[in-house]
Amino acid sequence: MKLNKKAIIGISLLLILIVAAIFVMAGDREEKQRDTVYQNLEQFGAVLDKVLNYYVDEVDADKLIKAAINGMLDQLDEHTVYMDSYEYENLMISTKGEFGGLGITLGSVDGYPTVVSTLEDTPAYRLGIQGGDKIVQIEGASTKDWKTEQAVSKLRGREGTQVAITVTREGLPDSLRYTITREIIRVTSIPYSANLDGVGYIRLSQFAERTARELDDAVRDLEKQKVKGFIIDLRGNPGGLLESAREVSELFLEKDKLIVYTESRIPSHNLKYYSRSTKIHDSVPLVVLVNGASASASEIVAGALQDWDRAVIAGQTSFGKGSVQTVFMIGKDALKLTTAKYFTPSGRCIHKDRPRGSEEMVVEDVPAADTTKAAAKPVKEFHTAGGRVVYGGGGITPDWAIALPNFTGFERDLELRNLFFNFAVHYAAHHKVADDFKVTDGVLADFRTYCGENKFAVKDSAWIPENVDYVKLAIKREVFRKLMGTKGAYLATLDKDEEVNKVLAMFHAAPTLPQMFAYVSEQSKKDEAAKKAGPAKKVEAAKK
Repeated sequence: MKLNKKAIIGISLLLILIVAAIFVMAGDREEKQRDTVYQNLEQFGAVLDKVLNYYVDEVDADKLIKAAINGMLDQLDEHTVYMDSYEYENLMISTKGEFGGLGITLGSVDGYPTVVSTLEDTPAYRLGIQGGDKIVQIEGASTKDWKTEQAVSKLRGREGTQVAITVTREGLPDSLRYTITREIIRVTSIPYSANLDGVGYIRLSQFAERTARELDDAVRDLEKQKVKGFIIDLRGNPGGLLESAREVSELFLEKDKLIVYTESRIPSHNLKYYSRSTKIHDSVPLVVLVNGASASASEIVAGALQDWDRAVIAGQTSFGKGSVQTVFMIGKDALKLTTAKYFTPSGRCIHKDRPRGSEEMVVEDVPAADTTKAAAKPVKEFHTAGGRVVYGGGGITPDWAIALPNFTGFERDLELRNLFFNFAVHYAAHHKVADDFKVTDGVLADFRTYCGENKFAVKDSAWIPENVDYVKLAIKREVFRKLMGTKGAYLATLDKDEEVNKVLAMFHAAPTLPQMFAYVSEQSKKDEAAKKAGPAKKVEAAKK
């Protein structure tokens, strides 16, 4: 692609005008710094001119410019990104919690977009589309080797429009063809809630526009059942809208309580957010579960409830994504730019600085001893409204650090290869599966055979009790997901959730919040003593 000199000058002038506007808005700046920026932009325009007009192969100017923008943003934090129109649309969908579509969650199996589950009362659900169905054609075009994002973009569309798909289902000789009318799909923030032995359990998966209303409804439903407390599960919740975090927090805090505040380079842009609601749920104790993948809005809620002594925080130290992103529209694209950082009411900075490229929310490969590192070596001590000590250093350090067993390499490989989900699809296609499905020795034998048939040879030495227990639970999880969607996965596994079971035991042993604070303090001392005693016992055993 060859641009004339006039076009190159136009691009350079546009960049200079943008920078000039930035300097005007920023106020007083040294003239030397401004001149340096102008010179650099002129250099950029000159290099772009030479590349477009003289490079050996024809190149795409748009790609080059976007690569230059991304290269500039690579020098900033992980959360500052340039989004094309598709990425921006997905951001808006995640915050609004609704879009025009079919109501399916997609993955990829054998190179085809594959249904993982369907949402209840959606077009796909009503037509009988099932988890494991491979979408082999969309509007007559083969989907072989399509990326999931490509399939999603074709399946989504305006409410009332139609899309034709062809699916294959294991166990059926012929493919299935559907013409589906798109509807507004509302993604719930609460995929599961239940009364667990007199304690209300609510799984909160995101912070979108309707999250607080959904949570309020779930809490009220459980209050009618006379529960003696609530577990709000924020594990794996990556966050969402700041306003949603405030609305969720104020469901449990009195009016005019500080929830979070921000600090930026521009003092006039610093903000404080207070609770405004007068209708609060404060009659029973509250426990919030977090882990290394709880981030952003999750950390705002956990930090506020912890600082006001409104909840016990249990689990592992949260991720530490406490930065504020502002979205600036650039034509049809958008710039999501970090402009401030979040602080809890006690003054703790939620954000944990990391080198760019290292901010992956991985919790399964973190050794159990590392999950309490922030609690063992705090950067700084802070105090809650009631005088309890809490710790800074990034993320929210739980009041009760619950160490979990690590994924074994065997378990991780099975998950990464999607063998549990694929086996569930295979098994359900050839067996009648009821709501009381159990993983018997026969089912386990079928799974071992299936692994071998799918080029995953397993040595007998891998089938240790720890791995067998995990495999049985994972098979049950995916079979129930196949039958009932996401709700089924929770039904299948929640009674085996170690953290939930420990918290339930605490509710029975310490029914009030003050008793709970004393309980977790004592439990933390016992856990620390056991940790210290562990190495000593190993040394003694080695001597023997």
